[in-house]
Amino acid sequence: MIGVGKTAIVGTVAMLSFALTSSPLSAQAAEPVVMMQDGGDYWSASAKSMVQGLDIPAAPAAVSLKIDELDLAIDGSTAAELNSGGHRFDVAATIAAARSEIGMSMPTGWDMPGECIAGAKRWIVAGGGAWTGSGTPVANYDGATRVDWADVSAGDIIQYTNIQAPSAWATGVHTLLITGTNGDGSFQIVEQNNPGGSGLVSANDNWRPTPPDGFEAVAWRF
Repeated sequence: MIGVGKTAIVGTVAMLSFALTSSPLSAQAAEPVVMMQDGGDYWSASAKSMVQGLDIPAAPAAVSLKIDELDLAIDGSTAAELNSGGHRFDVAATIAAARSEIGMSMPTGWDMPGECIAGAKRWIVAGGGAWTGSGTPVANYDGATRVDWADVSAGDIIQYTNIQAPSAWATGVHTLLITGTNGDGSFQIVEQNNPGGSGLVSANDNWRPTPPDGFEAVAWRF
């Protein structure tokens, strides 16, 4: 029997004592009842006789539920989101949106749809992600969680930022979407506006981070 706290033991003994003294059989229950002595489970013979023959319902069978069978929201997340590796959006829908644009070119420039971060944001939002930050390569990720490289997975965003001035839109800043991981440490990605100015959406199934000198690659998760 698994160990129980002292309070629980005292409460149990008190209830048993009440049952014995208030019962017509109390005269037969003169022996004390001791539970959990040195890890054992000891009952007096009279206490045992009182419970023998009672119709005590059996404990219910264990119930097992799979997250993907639930339609209810849990802590604000749907079942699909909880199955998305910690992402609070539908990763599959985001990747599908990104891949549907491969080969397309869009206008580039400030706040134009062909910019790399505009594409990444568009795809995350298509999956139901709450990408609400904006302004700089850092402020864009308000509400997101920074992820260690060892934990990067499909649905994460990679942002190249200037180490000395991470909030600056310096030449070399770039944004892309991770769509898969490979066994050799490389990644599958979809990105926009590479080469710069093209507004082109393209895929790379064997990508590794190669930020320019003075930059770092930071992984974010919505």
